[in-house]
Amino acid sequence: MKTKYAALVIGLTFVMLTASIVVSAPRNELTMRFIKVLNMNTKSSDLSSLPGDTQITPLFIRSTQKGEIDLTMLIAHDDRITSIAKQIMNTTIIPLIFSVSTMPFMDINFQPELLSFEQNGKKWSPVANNDSGTLFPLDENIPFGGKLTETQPHQGVIMLPGWFDMNNPIEINYKSFRKVCLLK
Repeated sequence: MKTKYAALVIGLTFVMLTASIVVSAPRNELTMRFIKVLNMNTKSSDLSSLPGDTQITPLFIRSTQKGEIDLTMLIAHDDRITSIAKQIMNTTIIPLIFSVSTMPFMDINFQPELLSFEQNGKKWSPVANNDSGTLFPLDENIPFGGKLTETQPHQGVIMLPGWFDMNNPIEINYKSFRKVCLLK
């Protein structure tokens, strides 16, 4: 199945980012079942078609050297998708769906394992290995991480531990970037 992401607003300028998501063969059967259910519940090719009350949070990662935007991240969270994941995987994880891209005429190295999430003094980061189950790509031909070009966004899912409370703000860190967001 394919899904297209579109329409990211930067100030008053609209930048159209379109990317196909082809579901990859995940590392384990439970993850594969979750991805299939996620795609069955996505009715059209737009991220906004995710079921329930999907919250999409944009983050703009700026270069510390020039102050220019290096990365844009769209983070989607939905309570219904979380409920489905918890049932299928028999755990208390919270899936966050990421679409990460760079600006025109830029090539950037994106390292999702450098993302960290903090709430109530507890900090957590995903592990970038095949067995962790905390981080995986949605496209079998494009990794979630590595060299990003202007024409090829990366999409993936990060599984937050269940101790995160989605009703309260979460601090998201990436390298020197830091932002407190309500992802619900």
